[in-house]
Amino acid sequence: MTKMSTRKQNHNILVKAKTLLARNESETGPFRLARGLCSAIRDAIDCYDTNVKRHEMLVLIQERLGGISTLEEWLQYHHGICRYQYKNYDEYSDRMQATRHAWIDSLIREFA
Repeated sequence: MTKMSTRKQNHNILVKAKTLLARNESETGPFRLARGLCSAIRDAIDCYDTNVKRHEMLVLIQERLGGISTLEEWLQYHHGICRYQYKNYDEYSDRMQATRHAWIDSLIREFA
């Protein structure tokens, strides 16, 4: 059996992580789907593939964020998007989840 390439492993983990990433605020929380991309990736690795180096994909995410801790903070720093601009926190949270899904979709395409 041939060893799967790191690129293919990363693609598979991202595809699995997408299924574990909440679509909206009501899906997040203890024993539910992950709110953040890194949490979904950790869950995908833990649940499905213990042979993958957990830290490799998380390092990639941190590199893409340029050392900023979260996508939410990155959007605030680079684009001035902040949850306090929204009167309805659920609307903001749902938009953030849509943004996280768009990002993971682009990563899936990148590693395909």
